[in-house]
Amino acid sequence: VDGKTVPADKVCLCMGPWAALAEDWFGLNVPMTGVKSTSIVFRSDQPVEPYALFCGEDHRFGTHLEVYPRNTGEVYLCGIGGSQYIDARMLRKGAILPGEVEADPARVEAATKSFSAMSRRLGGKPDVVQACMRPCLPDARPMMGKVGHVKGAYISAGHNCWGILWAPVSGLAMSELIIDGQAQCVDLKKFGTGRFSDRGTDGAAGGRGRKMGAVSVGEQW
Repeated sequence: VDGKTVPADKVCLCMGPWAALAEDWFGLNVPMTGVKSTSIVFRSDQPVEPYALFCGEDHRFGTHLEVYPRNTGEVYLCGIGGSQYIDARMLRKGAILPGEVEADPARVEAATKSFSAMSRRLGGKPDVVQACMRPCLPDARPMMGKVGHVKGAYISAGHNCWGILWAPVSGLAMSELIIDGQAQCVDLKKFGTGRFSDRGTDGAAGGRGRKMGAVSVGEQW
């Protein structure tokens, strides 16, 4: 930590897409993909109705906006399209570091134009421009559990865009596992850390995005 070695009996890697480094540290197959996605926020000086919008494809701008109003008067937009996919090899090489995840100006412009065409009150220049790196594994499930061949090593990563929603139960399950030796609130077998090594997958991904019936909607990863 900050160039210093910190002794520990147990360590849990909760590093999002950069948990791919566990492959180098533990000799474990972690076929993580980092999906770098841009989002924007507009601020309103008037109350915003509390209804989320899940928009269809806007082929003019290559967007499929998701619009989330907040009780602060802000309106958060994602589903901007054009995400950049960083595979595990590039993540391990440091192609994009945590402090270097920046918004794509072209996607900001596309989302702004798409939203401005549907909103009379908001739109124009966004108040906040940002980006995140979503951690995605090939089977769309997080990796949670003990690293079997390394004493005291654990991983909890790969929750994609559901990290905030799943954080409470993930934290509880991992604390039970680390402290008590077994998770009681969730069966972690389906999330095992060795599942990709066991079947020798190369981490090929696809078909895990949003669906409308059987039809893929928006980005697929």
